[in-house]
Amino acid sequence: MQRITQLDSALTSLFAGFSALAHELEFTPVCELDDEGTIAAQKYPGLYRIDIRVQEHHKRLSDWASWFRNEWVKPEYERKHVPNPKKKRLAAHSVLTEWMPLYLGKSKHVAGRVWEHLYLSLEQPTTALKLKARTNLIDQRFRLSTIKVEVENYDLIMPQLESALRNKYNPILGRQ
Repeated sequence: MQRITQLDSALTSLFAGFSALAHELEFTPVCELDDEGTIAAQKYPGLYRIDIRVQEHHKRLSDWASWFRNEWVKPEYERKHVPNPKKKRLAAHSVLTEWMPLYLGKSKHVAGRVWEHLYLSLEQPTTALKLKARTNLIDQRFRLSTIKVEVENYDLIMPQLESALRNKYNPILGRQ
């Protein structure tokens, strides 16, 4: 038991560095989500962020946030294994930017996971954005940004890094 406590203490110390690391890391914009060829080329493990472009007629964050929530939370999309808006994360934004962070995730195969966010049907039980199934958002533009992370201890490191970056960018949708 003492050895477990020692390992736990060492890990606690190491994990404390993820917040600082998150402040240093930046996502690299890859493409808009209509560029299937470029998305398919993202065959690596890492973190990805999907942003939504704010239409020019939205001038205030509160107006845009109300519009987005009304469009995202519709009866036909309830209980369809899609992430929901998080009030706390939306409240963390003080300005409306051209691209608002919508969702942040990790995957051992970024292209495959982003494909799921685009093309899974509403009936499929896998949690994803299911953007193509949302006919009310068909005219919206979405962008993919990534951070390539190739590490031996993926299952230990990536949840910590994902959480730290989620706290930095405050994506509007998610389970956490």
